[in-house]
Amino acid sequence: MSPQRPGSRLVFVRHGQTDYNIGGRVQGQIDIALNDVGRKQAEVMGPYVAQFEPTLIVSSDLSRAWDTASEIARHTSCDLVSDERIRERAFGQLEGLSFDELTRDFAEEYRVWKKTGECPQAGVESRAAVGERFVAAIAERVSHETGTYVFVSHGSAIVQAITHLLGLEPSAWNGFRGPNNCHWSVVDQANRPPYWRVIAHNLGVGGIDEGASRG
Repeated sequence: MSPQRPGSRLVFVRHGQTDYNIGGRVQGQIDIALNDVGRKQAEVMGPYVAQFEPTLIVSSDLSRAWDTASEIARHTSCDLVSDERIRERAFGQLEGLSFDELTRDFAEEYRVWKKTGECPQAGVESRAAVGERFVAAIAERVSHETGTYVFVSHGSAIVQAITHLLGLEPSAWNGFRGPNNCHWSVVDQANRPPYWRVIAHNLGVGGIDEGASRG
């Protein structure tokens, strides 16, 4: 995406921990709520991200992201809006499954997914498609007003968005891992290709427990 008004900053925040995170289940687009740790993570993280003085906070429409975004918004005077285009990657038939269930019931699909990052035979959304829809949501905001935009989303979706902004082919480049729960990444708009520059990745507040997993 070539910038219309150079100078905007994007802050990508991953939602707080859920029970699916600590259980190692594939979340995808299942609407799982924050657990007690996740709510505390969001509460601690909120004022730190608010210091970026966002122009707008955009959240995935899934509740774990929205509730996380709300903890940032309450420390700012800016609007909070939802956008389904920045929700997590869809993992098709693999959503909701634990590692044991994946390797038992979808052994071949899981092997392909781990090897290539893609698995259309199980209905997994392509990484390129995730990046395209997420960046479309970014472009809609940035083209109207230069500012700082906070996007509260999900681990894989954030990686695909950054990869797409940098003009990288996801099948050939895997240099980012998803942020930890309630961690954030910062990308600034630039004047030269690829027109975006990663300033920081996977920053967080010391002392909060970190969840892992997809979504």
